[in-house]
Amino acid sequence: MYRIGELAAVMNISKRTIDYYTQIGLLNPVRANSNYRLYGEESVQVLKLVEHYKNLNMPLEEIKSFIELMKADCGIDKEKVEKHVDQIANIMQHLKEEIKIIEPFLQKLNEHEKEMVVNKLSPQGVTLAQTLLLLLN
Repeated sequence: MYRIGELAAVMNISKRTIDYYTQIGLLNPVRANSNYRLYGEESVQVLKLVEHYKNLNMPLEEIKSFIELMKADCGIDKEKVEKHVDQIANIMQHLKEEIKIIEPFLQKLNEHEKEMVVNKLSPQGVTLAQTLLLLLN
């Protein structure tokens, strides 16, 4: 269990950010007898997800909605799943547009430089494609 300052240091974010995430319900600390808020490993995982989705420019309210969907024990909310799939589709469309923009630059690379780019992107791309296919089949 982490106190707020410890969690902030571990995750390299401010205590104020953790306070805000706690206020909006993203983080759910427990209170110690001394009235300190204690954050467990679940909070670390939530903060990693928040960072990941913020890097994808997903709004915080959508991140919160997705995290709530992941935590839900009472079954699957089809509407929320469809909304999240739509978000993934939007991210994929954005990536497709980014590829179109960078394509002329990639064509100017020599073979060695192209190979380096492919090696950097291929494992993630293949893994993502396989995961999506498994989920949709």
